[in-house]
Amino acid sequence: MKPMATMLKAIVPLSALAILTMAGAAQNVAFGQSLEKVTVRFTWKLKGEYAPLYVALEKGYYKAEGLDVQLSEGNGAQNVLKALAAGNEKFGYGPAVAAAQAVSRGLPVKVVALYQTSAPMGVIAFPETPLKGPKDLEGKRLAISVGETFGDMIRPFTRVNNVDLSKIQLIQMDSSARTMQFLTRKIDVMSVYLSNELPQLEKRAGVKFNVIKVTDFGLNVLGSSMYVSNAFAESNPDTVKKLLRATAKGYRDAMADPKAAAKMMAKHMQVPEQPDVLDQQVQATVVSTNAPAGKPIGWQADADWQANLNLLKETGLIPEIKALNVYFTNDLLQ
Repeated sequence: MKPMATMLKAIVPLSALAILTMAGAAQNVAFGQSLEKVTVRFTWKLKGEYAPLYVALEKGYYKAEGLDVQLSEGNGAQNVLKALAAGNEKFGYGPAVAAAQAVSRGLPVKVVALYQTSAPMGVIAFPETPLKGPKDLEGKRLAISVGETFGDMIRPFTRVNNVDLSKIQLIQMDSSARTMQFLTRKIDVMSVYLSNELPQLEKRAGVKFNVIKVTDFGLNVLGSSMYVSNAFAESNPDTVKKLLRATAKGYRDAMADPKAAAKMMAKHMQVPEQPDVLDQQVQATVVSTNAPAGKPIGWQADADWQANLNLLKETGLIPEIKALNVYFTNDLLQ
């Protein structure tokens, strides 16, 4: 009898432990199930510029905020902004200048964080093709893609620099086709993001291209940002705050260790990128990150927005300038 009693005494604590373990597991499952699913829709294909968000994903910053975040490719800023306005997407990540134009057209969207106060855009040509300034674009074949920022801004760029747009042969094509046409010399010049396509293309071509930075020639437009629809921001402010807080941590870590950020990004590239190219892309991204002293990463200054809107108005891309709080808000940054 004594051994049986001893066994019973031993079984009771073990049973209790099993119950507690099962309860803990159930809680963990419940916690996993309670994560709020959200998608951040990029306005373009995967590139090194997006590394800070993948750092936040890899390090569990989104999950720690109770979010199950999916990072997905897109097909142009205006398409993403329209989807946000229609309620088909929750978050968009792309150039703030595109959001400014969308708001001016009446779309109910807003920029809630600005990660680049100046989009690092440029136009490139092979070494034997003269390209020292905007005037050199005249007489050239320039390839643009739908939804690509410079393609959307070509008219104000030529107007600001007194370039005759009728003397430029604009050829619209798919992004991948455009790259191949450029590398095979079937077009003369193409626009690129200096933080992404430039290091990639120079690696493939094995040359240093002639480059003009559009910011040096009057086209200083707001770059990477996070945007949402007005309706979603108003009804889900805590979700927006959580996403921005986690994303800021990803940016902070990427700025502290760009090489580690590039390695994390590499795991998610659908088309593998060479490590040195991805390193250059991430490095160029973090050095241009908007992280004002004493403010959260992504903080937006009235002066930056006003200058950008003045440019859009002067070049005819927007008919009027609305109140600044229609375009952006800092209220959801912490």
